[in-house]
Amino acid sequence: MNYSFFGTCANDHDQFFGCLITILKQSILPKQIILVDSGEVNIEKKIMQYLGLMDIKLIYIFKKVSRVKSLNLALDESTSEFSFRFDSRSRFYKHYAKNALRILCDKKLNASVVGGAPRILPSSNQFEPVLCSDIMKRPYVFFYPNHRKTEYSGFTSSLYLGCFETNLLKTIRFKEKKIPLSEDSLIINDFLAKGFKAFVSSKIKISYICRESFTNILKLFNTYGYCRANTILLSKKLFISIRHFYAFLFFSSLILIIFYYSYLYVLFLPIILLFFNFIGELFFSKKDFKIYIPFYATLCQFSWLVGFLWSLLSIFKKKSLKSNFIS
Repeated sequence: MNYSFFGTCANDHDQFFGCLITILKQSILPKQIILVDSGEVNIEKKIMQYLGLMDIKLIYIFKKVSRVKSLNLALDESTSEFSFRFDSRSRFYKHYAKNALRILCDKKLNASVVGGAPRILPSSNQFEPVLCSDIMKRPYVFFYPNHRKTEYSGFTSSLYLGCFETNLLKTIRFKEKKIPLSEDSLIINDFLAKGFKAFVSSKIKISYICRESFTNILKLFNTYGYCRANTILLSKKLFISIRHFYAFLFFSSLILIIFYYSYLYVLFLPIILLFFNFIGELFFSKKDFKIYIPFYATLCQFSWLVGFLWSLLSIFKKKSLKSNFIS
């Protein structure tokens, strides 16, 4: 039983080496580390210095391609039974691989892809980086998905990164399109559509170093919304999970009620959403309650909505973005 780590980077080399250190500290070391680097500087020699005399094969592909194409390029090089995806900002706990392999081999669960909910960490102790991580770790901001609850274990419709059976992943593959997509949700959806199971476990522990600029967080949410709309159009599924259905039902009902009384009442939608976020902060962040988080969270959610609507309005545009690397 062996596994490989595969992933991508693009000029975020400092973050990548932070990730690499945690890969090299795994209690069960990988057979391969496969990296597709779309950046400006070749770092192969520096990676080899980190590997030293370790019995790990490095496959380094220095090529400018989109992130999804990069993932498939890396996947094609995997010769291991299992393939674990990494991101430059991901940080793996010591027994991440050990616990993932154990769950993948659990015949009772019969899961073909597993993963863990990331613990969101700030890049520093300054106000803005801490603010950004606080936003990203609040489940109410994302309407309470199970795959973002660090203590949750169970079957899921989406995963962060993911640990896969290699042969299955090579068969299903990440969809290479010229438009940005939510590749995490889409690949899991493709697995589920073929009858396979995805499982998230609190024992598969992983962290994520959050972006340090609130402006970049707004851009990230905008990209999330843009990618979500593209994913819906590509998969032809309005609701990839029951959570999306409930969110749609809530907002569509709210808008219909508002329009029933007056179109002008739509101006109160931000206030209603802010109230919803305050309730979430009050009841689900008791140990870390911060009164200003709901205000910033509401801005992020509207940034998501703008990205979502912009994608729908751009259906007939001839040119689309060809990369979904997010700065």
